[in-house]
Amino acid sequence: MRVLDEEINLKENISLSFYKNRILWPFFIVTAILDLITTLSFMYRYGIHLEQNLIVRWLATSVGIIPGVLIGKLLQALAPIGFSALSFRLSKYVLMTLVILNLMAVYVNTL
Repeated sequence: MRVLDEEINLKENISLSFYKNRILWPFFIVTAILDLITTLSFMYRYGIHLEQNLIVRWLATSVGIIPGVLIGKLLQALAPIGFSALSFRLSKYVLMTLVILNLMAVYVNTL
């Protein structure tokens, strides 16, 4: 694939990201699962209307709490894969940002 006259090998970038960031990917998966669980608990306890993520709130309202949150998490899981495919160099920073955001969401959901 060519972007701005630069050849980008998508599969190679993803493979390289999984290999070089082999510590961050499991952290991302674990924090995403924790965020999923605490978000579901939060929504069942306090209601959908208090969810701060507008996309997840819309999805939960449209298709239900469980499918909505699952779709939102799936979209979040696809984001670092897409970024990794386009730029291996940025994949570490995207993963670190998502891990921190997931940890913040877990903290807020458990208050």
